Amino acid sequence: MEPETCPFCNPSAEEIVRANDLCFARWDKYPVSRGHILVIPFRHTPDFYSMTQEEKEATIALVSECREFLDRNFSPGGYNIGFNVGEIAGQTVMHCHCHVIPRYAGDVVDPRGGLRGVVPWKQVY
Repeated sequence: MEPETCPFCNPSAEEIVRANDLCFARWDKYPVSRGHILVIPFRHTPDFYSMTQEEKEATIALVSECREFLDRNFSPGGYNIGFNVGEIAGQTVMHCHCHVIPRYAGDVVDPRGGLRGVVPWKQVY
């Protein structure tokens, strides 16, 4: 995916919920839950491992800021936070982005295992 066709490159001011010098946050267009947000480096880079150390630090700082924002506005009971790296892991937009997914009591029957649910039969242990 080239920067000129990337849906995460060149965000409009209206899309940006929060930002710092190296990354921005925007609502996920296909949210898993109310308040699902993405934290994205401004620089077009494919995944977590291709980010600079400064971008990684800025991303984590913005994830924390987004949590505070989501806590104030949506009052979730928990969060799933993560990166998909590569098509095999489910990445569909090849521009690095971190999912911040608020979780609510009762949003799934049994939340035990959390992110382990990416392989459904491994979620329960």
